[in-house]
Amino acid sequence: MRTKLKTILVQISSLLMLVCALPMMLWCLKLINNAALDYEYAGAGCFGAAMVYVFSMVTGIAGLSFSKKTYRYGWCRALAYIQTTAGIVLILPLQAYAMLTLPPLFTLTIFYLLTLGRQEDY
Repeated sequence: MRTKLKTILVQISSLLMLVCALPMMLWCLKLINNAALDYEYAGAGCFGAAMVYVFSMVTGIAGLSFSKKTYRYGWCRALAYIQTTAGIVLILPLQAYAMLTLPPLFTLTIFYLLTLGRQEDY
């Protein structure tokens, strides 16, 4: 993929991640009380999902700051993999609330990883 197009796509995916992370974090924090009443660990899972959305802000900021430095995409990829792993781990405590809170996280992270591309040799 051409470098200029790749840079623009990384910036767009990072901005989308930043724009969606704050409202989703606040919504997850508002769900804690209801989730705690429904399932045993769902309240803690909602808090964990809120923290993963905070981490996605860090990932988005890294994508914006490193978007023109393709040799730093490995750091961005590592952050996105950590974020994806944390989201997968949260599926168990969230139970039914996982279908409400996690799809935007996974969708934006997959888009972010696709725009970063795979590891390239320089």
